[in-house]
Amino acid sequence: MKNLLFNKLTYGVVAFILLASCSRHTFKKASVVSTSTDTIRTTFFQSDSIYYFKTSVRTYGKELSGILAIKQQHADTLKVSFFTEMGVSFFDALVMHDSYQLIRCIPQLDSKAVMATIIEDIRWVVLFNRLQLRNATLMQYRSTGKLVRFDYGNDFIFAELTEDNFPLKISYAYGSKFKSKFEVSYRMFDKQSPARVIVEHHNFNMKIELTAISFEQ
Repeated sequence: MKNLLFNKLTYGVVAFILLASCSRHTFKKASVVSTSTDTIRTTFFQSDSIYYFKTSVRTYGKELSGILAIKQQHADTLKVSFFTEMGVSFFDALVMHDSYQLIRCIPQLDSKAVMATIIEDIRWVVLFNRLQLRNATLMQYRSTGKLVRFDYGNDFIFAELTEDNFPLKISYAYGSKFKSKFEVSYRMFDKQSPARVIVEHHNFNMKIELTAISFEQ
């Protein structure tokens, strides 16, 4: 079962390159209102903490579930572990802003394409790279909140924010038509901390759902 899941996942990640130009999720109709001084606020890592999420990864009709643990070891480094509820490790990794180092990984996941996708998702689940965003621009678009576009290297982050600049949804976009690779939705807030996070990829079939299960000081 797990071999089939990750064979499908690997196929999907590779297929992303072929299908990227066919994405229907774009921000090409978003128009500029003005420059902005907005930044994305977050309650993640305000103190030395470990965040635990009950996590499921669904792709092509298959599902893998377990516990995802995320700890900020340094200002520029996360320690990330994904394991079954019985404690069997799927992978452990050190995650930096633009790279990562695998400590251990099961063979089914030991693919550069697969792990690069999962690691980038995790960075944005906890907004680890929000301080890498530049050139905030307020946009006009069909959204339920304030929409701000940020430069992220050669790509873009579109962030739907509350009036207090906490994220409701972010979308990773690229190209002149701002095609979206994936979006991260934050839900069920408890004192401005999201208790549920959903990652949906638009160019291949993968969805990650995370529910906070504990918080350890």
